[in-house]
Amino acid sequence: MITLKNEHLTVAINPMGAELSSVKSNADEHEYLWQGDPTVWNGRSPILFPIAGRLKSDSYLYNDHFYCLPKHGFARRNEFEVLSANPTYAAFVLKESEKTLVVYPFRFRLTAAYALEGKTLTVTNTIHNSGTDTMYFSFGAHPAFNIRVGDSIVFEEKENLTTALFDSYGLLDGEKTLAENSDRLVIDTHIFDNDAIFFENMKSRSAIIVSQTGENILKMTYGKVPYLGLWAKPNAPYVCIEPWYGMCDHHDVSGKIEEKPYIIALEPEKDFIFSYTIEILN
Repeated sequence: MITLKNEHLTVAINPMGAELSSVKSNADEHEYLWQGDPTVWNGRSPILFPIAGRLKSDSYLYNDHFYCLPKHGFARRNEFEVLSANPTYAAFVLKESEKTLVVYPFRFRLTAAYALEGKTLTVTNTIHNSGTDTMYFSFGAHPAFNIRVGDSIVFEEKENLTTALFDSYGLLDGEKTLAENSDRLVIDTHIFDNDAIFFENMKSRSAIIVSQTGENILKMTYGKVPYLGLWAKPNAPYVCIEPWYGMCDHHDVSGKIEEKPYIIALEPEKDFIFSYTIEILN
């Protein structure tokens, strides 16, 4: 683990997947991040690249060739190189390899940087196209925060909260309206019975976790993203707040990666940058 620390917080990042693994208060050692109980879900904050969600048949078509990619891609299962580390900043990088080129025929550099200032952690992900062709990818963040039933997710603006629905394989399968003109979702025991909740093109650029007693716990600011997801295993004591550039496939997709909805097309030697912040409020 690489550890960042200041007067307020201690943060740990695992070079495996460059995964944020702990955000802890120094005052009372309260842990804000889910700790990956393997009997429930062993993730903590995986980086989703070069896809977010599931592909139909776990494969895609590029230049008349089929490539297989598992759900959420391969970044979370690969060791990142530590580029730099000091008490309040660390950066990690993953590049293409013989193994990745078999399933993803693009040359890239994915950098994940973590900067701690006061009670705020800023996470900046930079994807660089190192190849000579247009590079196609999706990207998603997936931090899981400790939460109790009865706590709420409160958005900065009132929204029509219509969620995408998923079939048993994890492909898109319709939608359902949970609330209209509302800025709040209460985490109850059945909210994730049918898998994740995903909202498309929300107005809100941030969300706050609020306890059932009304205390503001933390704020995640993610900016404008095509999709924002909330997810946990049913009845588990955490919730993931997931800003995604991309989404799971429909059943009727062509399979061509360049035709995938919200796919990012990055020209050679260009960068795609996505940042989010986690601000502790209590």
